[in-house]
Amino acid sequence: MKTWEYKRYISDVLEVADDSLEAKLNTFGREGWELVASFDRERGGNSKEVFFIFKRPLG
Repeated sequence: MKTWEYKRYISDVLEVADDSLEAKLNTFGREGWELVASFDRERGGNSKEVFFIFKRPLG
């Protein structure tokens, strides 16, 4: 059975439109991380953060 490890990356919502986020995601991809989910967290009626969840095979 394959086992996994997980990584959580939290970004400010304003970073999503910035090229630096794409570079960061590409770095994770080169390290073997696969994006499996993303969602925003709302505070006071406005999205403030975006969560990205990654996984890769363990070992």
